[in-house]
Amino acid sequence: MLKKKLPASLLAMISGLLAFIAIAEINFIIGLICFVPLFISILNANTKQHFKQGLIFGFVFSCFTYSWMISGAERFTGYNFLYGAAIFLVCAFIIALYWACLLLCISFLKIKNSKYAVALNSIAITSLFCVFEFCWSFVGNGLPWFNFYAGTAFEGNLYAVQPASFFGIYILSFIVVLVNYLIAVYVVRKYWKRLVIPSAIILIYLCCGYIIFQSFNNRLQQNKVVKIAIANENIPPDIKWDDANGNMLVQRLLDLNKAAVALHPDIILWSESAVPWTYRKDDDLVNEILKESSGSNITHILGINTEVDNNIVNNSAYCFLPGGNVANRYDKQFLLSFIEKPLSNFSVPFFSSKGFFVNADQRHNAPLQTPYGKAGIMICNESAIETSAQNSVKQDANFFCNMSNDGWFNNTYIVRSHFLGARLRAVETRKDVAVNCNNGYSGFINANGNIIKQEKDTEPFIQVNNIYTNNYKAFVSSMPLLFIYVCAALVLFIAILKISTRMYK
Repeated sequence: MLKKKLPASLLAMISGLLAFIAIAEINFIIGLICFVPLFISILNANTKQHFKQGLIFGFVFSCFTYSWMISGAERFTGYNFLYGAAIFLVCAFIIALYWACLLLCISFLKIKNSKYAVALNSIAITSLFCVFEFCWSFVGNGLPWFNFYAGTAFEGNLYAVQPASFFGIYILSFIVVLVNYLIAVYVVRKYWKRLVIPSAIILIYLCCGYIIFQSFNNRLQQNKVVKIAIANENIPPDIKWDDANGNMLVQRLLDLNKAAVALHPDIILWSESAVPWTYRKDDDLVNEILKESSGSNITHILGINTEVDNNIVNNSAYCFLPGGNVANRYDKQFLLSFIEKPLSNFSVPFFSSKGFFVNADQRHNAPLQTPYGKAGIMICNESAIETSAQNSVKQDANFFCNMSNDGWFNNTYIVRSHFLGARLRAVETRKDVAVNCNNGYSGFINANGNIIKQEKDTEPFIQVNNIYTNNYKAFVSSMPLLFIYVCAALVLFIAILKISTRMYK
């Protein structure tokens, strides 16, 4: 057997690498086998071995997933690489502990010596994975580099992502783990013919995704057509707006605006903090941008901060109507822990922003009211948080705009993951999404999850496309926690079953 040929620790290491490729690089095929070596290594292991294998898997996974932090933190903070190395080790330790705890719970939950053991254990383990991911998401809301799901591997496949409109990301994770566990069991026991079962599961799942995709396309009633121009400035985040660079950067924005206005869009969408200071009514740059489009009936959604106090701002998106008046603004609600907001008086110094902190103003958490409908706004990491988009849908958002800045990690896997995260939000909410990500991927995603345009460049560019507003409410928007409740109930049921079986032996 494979376990006899390879040491358990090596199997966990291999699985950690495969999980990185599947989850971070978003690879559908590798996602179907990434946990197989890990499950083989713990199939007949004791409690201590479960914990150990979890530590090894989590650490190897972290070594690949968080390697960008070593150089990234140096660039982000202005400190030397030792600072980044320290952050990397802390993150690796936390993730290793997460996986160790998950596998430890699996060891307590697994049922042995039952003819239904495979079925019960597969349900228990997949459900436990989903419950752990849900609980961990509360950490990931503020620390998005921790916000990973097994189901992320399916985000690159149009049909595999469709069931998220009913049960969110967790149904994707459930299927990924279920297929991996069944393959591991059948390989170890040499039940080669039974490998048809996980193969059939994934085939049926994809067929269901295709049916959901076609059914939604047939039922969707689109309302207004909105022509959106994405104005992507592609300005490095660590460049200083000083006397040496200021005029050049201002001219870049003005030239970009002029090019966008010439295309006669309904809305010009800018990136997060495209204007890197706080808004004032007499701001020369903002007024010059608005002046250029004053006779063209164009609405601007512009990323610019709002001053709150001396070193406190709101990370805002302003909606400027044709004529230049501010209709309303949205303030980022889910802030980056340790960076935008301190935790227990500790924060990571933000080199390029001179140390300001961000405030979450809940008075400005609603979609922006544009002449074409309500635009739900997701700023930066909010596109990775299902609650953010669901809150906007509850407030009748008709379409979404995702404004981001991936400059700090523009040569890493994160930029693609960020864009495909917006695709997941499009499917979950069944709304069209326009994405403008400075130094990352920008483009347009239909409510059915189909990517219409996707572009990444080092130079400024304009991208134009029509999106459609709609009033459709996806099932998961109405009952976002239903699947998690079912998973929690299944875990509890199997735990009680195991305890009662021991009592009556």
